Amino acid sequence: MSGGRKARITITVDPDVVEYAEHLVASGKATSVAAVFNDAIAAKRIGGATAKGRLRRSAPPSTADAVRLRAGFRVLGGRCLVGGGVALRA
Repeated sequence: MSGGRKARITITVDPDVVEYAEHLVASGKATSVAAVFNDAIAAKRIGGATAKGRLRRSAPPSTADAVRLRAGFRVLGGRCLVGGGVALRA
């Protein structure tokens, strides 16, 4: 986590989530309820960045993949968006 200044926010969460966060604090596994939520959001952010990085590093589709995508697109009979906002046209 950043050691800098923290922003105060107000959130509404399910009672069982609060109960779990408080349990983590009571058992010494977290320093505060805020730390539980901060860690969870940071982990989600890092996980999302990792997944995006894997996508960027993956090989581009082969010609055969592109042909299959276009054939499937024609069967659907219209425009569809493929990941990253790339539109295929028949």
